[in-house]
Amino acid sequence: MGARRRRRSPEEACEEILAAAATLIAERGPDGAGLRQVAEAVGVTHGLVTHYFGTYGALVREVLRRENALLRDRVRERIRAEAGVPTAKGMMSVLFDALADERYVRLFAWAELHADLGMADQGLRELVDAMERGIRAALPGPEVPGRDRIETVVLLGLSASYGYAIGGRSWLSALGHDPADPAHEAAFRAGLTTVLAGHMTERSGLVPRDRKES
Repeated sequence: MGARRRRRSPEEACEEILAAAATLIAERGPDGAGLRQVAEAVGVTHGLVTHYFGTYGALVREVLRRENALLRDRVRERIRAEAGVPTAKGMMSVLFDALADERYVRLFAWAELHADLGMADQGLRELVDAMERGIRAALPGPEVPGRDRIETVVLLGLSASYGYAIGGRSWLSALGHDPADPAHEAAFRAGLTTVLAGHMTERSGLVPRDRKES
């Protein structure tokens, strides 16, 4: 049964629609929901959801944009909180925490499969921008990792993290391990963090702090 209909402001309606879409996606995956199901969950008409978002693809794009904004905020907060700690440690912790949310993984995978809708790159540049500012503020010394090196670390981290989130359980089972044992994920996190932290601060990737990169 859908939610009971009541009077809402446009802002409240949009927020509740996005929240309901995120919940349905978490339960069913993006291909298991639609505008009508979202409307029923919120207690509004199908026409109202269409009025605000147009198509289901556009609605999913807005959900993904919001999730990416939350991820960027967590990255910024973690970098500020862990000043002086190898920046890859905080970054990978945030990425793995995000990937523990099955909704986010499903959204990302769906966006990649629907790249024609323009969703696959939502927020990535802004995420790297936030990391670059945080890293430059957190690390002491006259040299800091260059933009190219930060982008490489982000791409490596995303690739490894998403891969583990999607296939880690089956891979661990194939190796004869219990995929429910959190020690395996902890070991993977630690190993990946060590590799990325070393690559981030490797001498060849450092540039003068005041260098303006294009």
